[in-house]
Amino acid sequence: MAEIRIGEYLFRRLKQMGIETAFGVPGGNAASTNSRSAKKGILTIFSAVADYELALLNYVEPAGLNWIGTPNELVGAYAADGYARLKGASALVTTFGPGELSALCGLGGSFCEMVPVLHIVGYPSFAAQASGQILHHTLGDKSYE
Repeated sequence: MAEIRIGEYLFRRLKQMGIETAFGVPGGNAASTNSRSAKKGILTIFSAVADYELALLNYVEPAGLNWIGTPNELVGAYAADGYARLKGASALVTTFGPGELSALCGLGGSFCEMVPVLHIVGYPSFAAQASGQILHHTLGDKSYE
């Protein structure tokens, strides 16, 4: 059986479910992903992306999804909520810790009103967690809860 990365599987399934767009805060290589997607007229994705989820963005374009960058996670959550109200479902991509917490007010509204928004949170790899290094949004105490 062929291997598939979780990000690739996730975005393929979103597309199969009829989600055309993901939202988030672009960062790092997200800008090149956004421009490549726009040139190809790809559908849509919203995001508040920082470092831990950048590799995930490599799977957006091949899945045939649109990517919409937002200025911060809360705006991304509200954008994903509005899009889901119009289209039936949406996805938001953020980093863990401050990024996911920043999106909570918007996602709370979606939850209360039963608006289907999938929140995808980037996280340090298991190897990075085990290393005990001081990583972005961590204290170096190997606690990622």
